[in-house]
Amino acid sequence: MAYARQAMSSASPGSLRILVAEDDAAVARLYAAYAQSRGHAVLVARDGAETLVCAAADLPDVILLDISMPKLDGRDVLRQLKANPKTARIPVLVISAFGGDQNLRDLLLELGAWDVMEKPVDLQIAFNKAERLAASARAS
Repeated sequence: MAYARQAMSSASPGSLRILVAEDDAAVARLYAAYAQSRGHAVLVARDGAETLVCAAADLPDVILLDISMPKLDGRDVLRQLKANPKTARIPVLVISAFGGDQNLRDLLLELGAWDVMEKPVDLQIAFNKAERLAASARAS
């Protein structure tokens, strides 16, 4: 498979499997390094098609999803994730440079995103949110 598995250095209670769906390699590395510094395992997908394969194969606890990606954009990824019973309950946090377009934000939420954040993001806030979404999904 083309997506990258980045091993967690030490498993700890509360650690998550986070799928970073981001085509910008520098941004993906930044998110992955930050997630790993918090004790989480990271999977990285560089396009929408890889995101769907990785999500179905590895069932991450949460997905950080960019909208503008090759092959399938984030809207199509959201539609397909939510249509697949295997991946429908995975929380998706969209992190994208959508210019604060309220209509797009509303559409993303309608398509099944659990929350939407605009780039650039404060990593601490974004990962606190991702951890809360994963905890909420586990509790339901």
